[in-house]
Amino acid sequence: MARTQIKLLIFLITTGLVAGTLAMGYWVYMNILLKESQVENDIAAMKGLDRPRIDPGARRFEAAVELIRSGKIEEGREALYKLRQQFPDSATCADAMRIIGEINMDQLYSPNNTAGKKDYIVQPGDSLNLIATKQGTTVDSIIRSSGLMSFNLQPGDHLTIIPMDFHLGVSVSKKQVMLLRKVGDKEYLFKVYDAKDIRLPPGTRLPVEMEIAGKNAIFDGKPVISTDPNYMEADKWIPGSKAGVSLRTPPVARALPVEEPKAPSRKKELTPAATPAPVPTEAAETGIFLAREDIEELFALVRKGSKLSLVR
Repeated sequence: MARTQIKLLIFLITTGLVAGTLAMGYWVYMNILLKESQVENDIAAMKGLDRPRIDPGARRFEAAVELIRSGKIEEGREALYKLRQQFPDSATCADAMRIIGEINMDQLYSPNNTAGKKDYIVQPGDSLNLIATKQGTTVDSIIRSSGLMSFNLQPGDHLTIIPMDFHLGVSVSKKQVMLLRKVGDKEYLFKVYDAKDIRLPPGTRLPVEMEIAGKNAIFDGKPVISTDPNYMEADKWIPGSKAGVSLRTPPVARALPVEEPKAPSRKKELTPAATPAPVPTEAAETGIFLAREDIEELFALVRKGSKLSLVR
Protein backbone atom coordinates (compact mmCIF):
# COMPACT_ATOMS: atom_id res chain seq x y z
CA MET A 1 0.00 0.00 0.00
CA ALA A 2 2.82 2.37 0.89
CA ARG A 3 4.64 1.57 -2.33
CA THR A 4 1.51 2.23 -4.38
CA GLN A 5 1.09 5.60 -2.72
CA ILE A 6 4.75 6.47 -3.37
CA LYS A 7 4.44 5.49 -7.03
CA LEU A 8 1.28 7.56 -7.35
CA LEU A 9 2.99 10.51 -5.71
CA ILE A 10 5.97 10.20 -8.08
CA PHE A 11 3.59 10.00 -11.05
CA LEU A 12 1.71 13.07 -9.93
CA ILE A 13 4.96 14.98 -9.37
CA THR A 14 6.29 13.94 -12.78
CA THR A 15 3.01 14.82 -14.47
CA GLY A 16 3.05 18.18 -12.72
CA LEU A 17 6.62 18.88 -13.79
CA VAL A 18 5.84 17.97 -17.40
CA ALA A 19 2.67 20.05 -17.38
CA GLY A 20 4.56 22.96 -15.81
CA THR A 21 7.33 22.69 -18.37
CA LEU A 22 4.82 22.63 -21.20
CA ALA A 23 2.98 25.60 -19.73
CA MET A 24 6.22 27.52 -19.31
CA GLY A 25 7.23 26.72 -22.87
CA TYR A 26 3.84 27.85 -24.15
CA TRP A 27 4.11 31.10 -22.18
CA VAL A 28 7.63 31.76 -23.47
CA TYR A 29 6.49 31.10 -27.02
CA MET A 30 3.39 33.31 -26.80
CA ASN A 31 4.93 36.18 -24.86
CA ILE A 32 8.52 36.29 -26.10
CA LEU A 33 9.25 34.29 -29.23
CA LEU A 34 5.99 35.09 -31.02
CA LYS A 35 6.20 38.79 -30.18
CA GLU A 36 9.80 38.96 -31.36
CA SER A 37 8.76 37.31 -34.61
CA GLN A 38 5.90 39.78 -35.01
CA VAL A 39 8.24 42.70 -34.35
CA GLU A 40 10.68 41.40 -36.96
CA ASN A 41 7.86 40.98 -39.45
CA ASP A 42 6.61 44.51 -38.71
CA ILE A 43 10.11 45.92 -39.19
CA ALA A 44 10.49 44.08 -42.49
CA ALA A 45 7.10 45.35 -43.62
CA MET A 46 8.01 48.93 -42.66
CA LYS A 47 11.26 48.68 -44.58
CA GLY A 48 9.33 47.54 -47.60
CA LEU A 49 7.09 50.61 -47.53
CA ASP A 50 8.12 53.76 -49.39
CA ARG A 51 7.97 55.93 -46.30
CA PRO A 52 8.86 59.64 -46.61
CA ARG A 53 12.22 60.59 -45.15
CA ILE A 54 12.38 62.99 -42.26
CA ASP A 55 13.77 66.34 -43.40
CA PRO A 56 16.25 67.46 -40.70
CA GLY A 57 16.22 71.01 -42.05
CA ALA A 58 12.46 71.53 -41.80
CA ARG A 59 12.45 72.47 -38.12
CA ARG A 60 15.44 74.77 -38.60
CA PHE A 61 13.59 76.48 -41.45
CA GLU A 62 10.44 76.99 -39.38
CA ALA A 63 12.50 78.41 -36.49
CA ALA A 64 14.31 80.84 -38.82
CA VAL A 65 11.04 82.02 -40.39
CA GLU A 66 9.59 82.60 -36.92
CA LEU A 67 12.58 84.80 -36.06
CA ILE A 68 11.97 86.89 -39.18
CA ARG A 69 8.26 87.21 -38.41
CA SER A 70 9.07 88.42 -34.92
CA GLY A 71 11.26 91.20 -36.33
CA LYS A 72 14.65 89.53 -35.79
CA ILE A 73 15.62 89.86 -39.45
CA GLU A 74 19.39 89.50 -39.07
CA GLU A 75 19.13 86.44 -36.81
CA GLY A 76 16.60 84.80 -39.08
CA ARG A 77 18.67 85.40 -42.21
CA GLU A 78 21.79 84.01 -40.52
CA ALA A 79 19.83 80.92 -39.46
CA LEU A 80 18.74 80.38 -43.08
CA TYR A 81 22.34 80.68 -44.28
CA LYS A 82 23.41 78.04 -41.72
CA LEU A 83 20.51 75.80 -42.77
CA ARG A 84 21.74 75.86 -46.38
CA GLN A 85 25.30 75.03 -45.30
CA GLN A 86 24.44 72.24 -42.85
CA PHE A 87 21.53 70.62 -44.72
CA PRO A 88 22.14 71.28 -48.43
CA ASP A 89 19.80 68.43 -49.42
CA SER A 90 16.86 69.76 -47.42
CA ALA A 91 13.72 70.51 -49.43
CA THR A 92 13.53 73.84 -47.60
CA CYS A 93 16.79 75.19 -49.09
CA ALA A 94 15.09 76.67 -52.16
CA ASP A 95 12.64 78.65 -50.00
CA ALA A 96 15.47 79.60 -47.65
CA MET A 97 17.48 81.15 -50.50
CA ARG A 98 14.40 82.91 -51.86
CA ILE A 99 13.80 84.58 -48.48
CA ILE A 100 17.52 85.42 -48.09
CA GLY A 101 17.52 87.06 -51.53
CA GLU A 102 14.43 89.13 -50.78
CA ILE A 103 15.89 90.34 -47.47
CA ASN A 104 19.24 91.21 -49.09
CA MET A 105 17.60 93.16 -51.92
CA ASP A 106 15.33 95.07 -49.51
CA GLN A 107 18.26 96.04 -47.33
CA LEU A 108 20.46 96.97 -50.29
CA TYR A 109 18.18 99.84 -51.31
CA SER A 110 16.62 100.60 -47.92
CA PRO A 111 17.28 104.20 -46.82
CA ASN A 112 17.54 102.93 -43.25
CA ASN A 113 20.52 100.73 -44.14
CA THR A 114 23.59 102.93 -44.61
CA ALA A 115 26.23 100.18 -44.47
CA GLY A 116 28.64 100.54 -47.39
CA LYS A 117 26.78 103.52 -48.86
CA LYS A 118 28.18 106.99 -49.30
CA ASP A 119 26.95 110.46 -50.17
CA TYR A 120 28.33 111.93 -53.37
CA ILE A 121 28.14 115.63 -54.27
CA VAL A 122 27.76 116.27 -58.01
CA GLN A 123 30.66 118.21 -59.52
CA PRO A 124 30.65 120.44 -62.63
CA GLY A 125 30.83 118.30 -65.76
CA ASP A 126 29.52 115.17 -64.03
CA SER A 127 27.08 112.82 -65.72
CA LEU A 128 25.42 109.67 -64.44
CA ASN A 129 27.62 107.46 -66.61
CA LEU A 130 30.79 109.23 -65.51
CA ILE A 131 29.87 109.03 -61.82
CA ALA A 132 28.90 105.34 -62.10
CA THR A 133 32.21 104.48 -63.77
CA LYS A 134 34.33 106.39 -61.25
CA GLN A 135 32.43 105.15 -58.21
CA GLY A 136 32.27 101.47 -59.21
CA THR A 137 28.49 101.35 -59.43
CA THR A 138 25.75 101.43 -62.09
CA VAL A 139 23.50 104.16 -63.46
CA ASP A 140 20.39 102.15 -62.56
CA SER A 141 21.60 101.82 -58.99
CA ILE A 142 22.24 105.56 -58.64
CA ILE A 143 18.79 106.39 -60.01
CA ARG A 144 17.04 103.97 -57.66
CA SER A 145 19.04 104.62 -54.48
CA SER A 146 18.93 108.41 -54.95
CA GLY A 147 15.26 108.51 -55.96
CA LEU A 148 16.00 110.55 -59.09
CA MET A 149 13.01 111.76 -61.08
CA SER A 150 15.15 113.37 -63.77
CA PHE A 151 18.47 112.59 -65.46
CA ASN A 152 19.55 116.24 -65.32
CA LEU A 153 22.21 116.76 -62.65
CA GLN A 154 23.22 120.07 -61.12
CA PRO A 155 26.49 120.78 -59.29
CA GLY A 156 25.88 120.40 -55.60
CA ASP A 157 23.20 117.69 -55.94
CA HIS A 158 23.55 114.83 -53.47
CA LEU A 159 23.52 111.24 -54.73
CA THR A 160 23.53 107.99 -52.77
CA ILE A 161 26.26 105.68 -54.06
CA ILE A 162 26.18 101.92 -53.45
CA PRO A 163 29.36 100.13 -54.61
CA MET A 164 28.26 97.29 -56.91
CA ASP A 165 30.94 94.65 -56.42
CA PHE A 166 28.79 91.76 -57.59
CA HIS A 167 29.73 88.68 -59.61
CA LEU A 168 27.71 85.93 -61.25
CA GLY A 169 28.01 82.16 -61.04
CA VAL A 170 25.95 79.87 -63.26
CA SER A 171 25.17 76.21 -62.51
CA VAL A 172 24.24 74.73 -65.88
CA SER A 173 22.92 71.42 -64.49
CA LYS A 174 20.74 73.12 -61.85
CA LYS A 175 19.74 75.94 -64.23
CA GLN A 176 20.51 78.53 -61.58
CA VAL A 177 22.23 81.92 -61.64
CA MET A 178 23.91 82.85 -58.37
CA LEU A 179 24.54 86.49 -57.51
CA LEU A 180 27.62 86.82 -55.31
CA ARG A 181 28.64 89.96 -53.47
CA LYS A 182 32.19 90.73 -52.45
CA VAL A 183 32.73 92.56 -49.17
CA GLY A 184 36.38 93.10 -48.35
CA ASP A 185 38.22 89.86 -49.05
CA LYS A 186 35.13 87.67 -48.66
CA GLU A 187 32.42 86.77 -51.13
CA TYR A 188 29.00 85.51 -50.12
CA LEU A 189 25.87 84.30 -51.86
CA PHE A 190 23.47 87.23 -52.19
CA LYS A 191 20.58 85.82 -54.23
CA VAL A 192 19.71 82.87 -56.49
CA TYR A 193 17.72 83.12 -59.74
CA ASP A 194 16.09 80.20 -61.55
CA ALA A 195 16.88 80.21 -65.26
CA LYS A 196 14.13 79.50 -67.77
CA ASP A 197 16.68 77.65 -69.89
CA ILE A 198 20.42 77.54 -70.55
CA ARG A 199 21.79 76.87 -74.03
CA LEU A 200 25.53 77.15 -74.45
CA PRO A 201 27.36 77.42 -77.77
CA PRO A 202 28.43 74.04 -79.21
CA GLY A 203 31.82 72.93 -77.94
CA THR A 204 31.65 74.90 -74.69
CA ARG A 205 33.71 73.05 -72.06
CA LEU A 206 32.89 73.60 -68.40
CA PRO A 207 34.00 75.12 -66.11
CA VAL A 208 34.69 78.38 -67.89
CA GLU A 209 35.60 81.82 -66.55
CA MET A 210 34.82 85.09 -68.30
CA GLU A 211 33.73 88.67 -67.63
CA ILE A 212 30.68 90.80 -68.29
CA ALA A 213 31.53 92.50 -71.56
CA GLY A 214 28.98 95.29 -71.12
CA LYS A 215 25.24 95.85 -70.92
CA ASN A 216 22.87 96.42 -73.81
CA ALA A 217 19.37 97.88 -73.85
CA ILE A 218 17.48 97.32 -77.09
CA PHE A 219 14.20 99.00 -78.04
CA ASP A 220 12.53 98.39 -81.38
CA GLY A 221 15.73 96.82 -82.68
CA LYS A 222 17.89 99.82 -81.75
CA PRO A 223 20.26 100.35 -78.79
CA VAL A 224 19.18 102.95 -76.25
CA ILE A 225 20.98 104.56 -73.31
CA SER A 226 19.72 104.98 -69.75
CA THR A 227 18.53 108.55 -70.39
CA ASP A 228 16.37 107.52 -73.35
CA PRO A 229 12.57 107.71 -72.71
CA ASN A 230 12.24 104.13 -73.99
CA TYR A 231 14.94 102.76 -71.71
CA MET A 232 12.55 101.24 -69.14
CA GLU A 233 10.68 99.34 -71.86
CA ALA A 234 13.84 98.16 -73.62
CA ASP A 235 14.99 94.54 -73.62
CA LYS A 236 18.11 94.15 -71.49
CA TRP A 237 21.06 91.95 -72.46
CA ILE A 238 24.12 91.19 -70.32
CA PRO A 239 26.71 89.70 -72.71
CA GLY A 240 29.69 87.71 -71.51
CA SER A 241 33.18 88.12 -72.96
CA LYS A 242 32.82 84.80 -74.86
CA ALA A 243 30.63 84.71 -77.94
CA GLY A 244 27.20 83.14 -77.56
CA VAL A 245 27.07 83.54 -73.75
CA SER A 246 24.73 86.26 -72.50
CA LEU A 247 22.06 86.71 -69.86
CA ARG A 248 18.78 87.68 -71.50
CA THR A 249 15.08 86.98 -71.71
CA PRO A 250 13.99 83.87 -73.66
CA PRO A 251 13.94 84.41 -77.43
CA VAL A 252 10.59 84.88 -79.13
CA ALA A 253 9.89 82.24 -81.74
CA ARG A 254 9.75 83.68 -85.23
CA ALA A 255 8.01 82.12 -88.19
CA LEU A 256 10.28 81.27 -91.11
CA PRO A 257 9.40 82.71 -94.51
CA VAL A 258 7.62 80.24 -96.76
CA GLU A 259 8.60 80.25 -100.40
CA GLU A 260 5.90 79.97 -103.02
CA PRO A 261 6.16 76.64 -104.86
CA LYS A 262 7.46 77.00 -108.40
CA ALA A 263 5.78 75.29 -111.33
CA PRO A 264 7.78 72.18 -112.30
CA SER A 265 9.50 72.35 -115.65
CA ARG A 266 8.67 69.90 -118.44
CA LYS A 267 12.06 68.32 -118.03
CA LYS A 268 11.48 67.55 -114.33
CA GLU A 269 8.13 65.94 -115.07
CA LEU A 270 9.86 63.29 -117.13
CA THR A 271 12.40 62.39 -114.44
CA PRO A 272 11.84 60.09 -111.47
CA ALA A 273 10.61 61.64 -108.21
CA ALA A 274 13.25 64.17 -107.17
CA THR A 275 14.60 64.39 -103.61
CA PRO A 276 12.84 67.31 -101.89
CA ALA A 277 15.03 70.24 -100.89
CA PRO A 278 15.69 70.54 -97.13
CA VAL A 279 13.50 73.01 -95.24
CA PRO A 280 15.61 75.99 -94.08
CA THR A 281 15.92 76.29 -90.30
CA GLU A 282 17.37 78.96 -88.05
CA ALA A 283 20.26 78.13 -85.76
CA ALA A 284 19.13 77.74 -82.15
CA GLU A 285 19.84 80.88 -80.14
CA THR A 286 22.20 80.41 -77.21
CA GLY A 287 22.26 82.15 -73.87
CA ILE A 288 21.24 82.03 -70.22
CA PHE A 289 17.54 82.85 -70.29
CA LEU A 290 15.90 84.52 -67.28
CA ALA A 291 12.55 86.11 -66.50
CA ARG A 292 12.35 89.77 -67.51
CA GLU A 293 12.09 91.00 -63.91
CA ASP A 294 15.23 89.07 -62.99
CA ILE A 295 17.18 90.52 -65.92
CA GLU A 296 16.03 94.02 -64.94
CA GLU A 297 17.23 93.45 -61.38
CA LEU A 298 20.61 92.05 -62.41
CA PHE A 299 21.07 94.87 -64.93
CA ALA A 300 21.23 97.32 -62.04
CA LEU A 301 23.67 95.20 -60.01
CA VAL A 302 26.41 93.94 -62.32
CA ARG A 303 28.71 96.10 -64.43
CA LYS A 304 31.29 95.74 -67.14
CA GLY A 305 34.22 93.67 -65.88
CA SER A 306 32.19 91.70 -63.30
CA LYS A 307 33.17 88.03 -63.20
CA LEU A 308 30.94 85.45 -64.87
CA SER A 309 31.68 81.82 -63.99
CA LEU A 310 29.97 78.80 -65.56
CA VAL A 311 30.14 75.38 -63.88
CA ARG A 312 28.52 72.07 -64.58
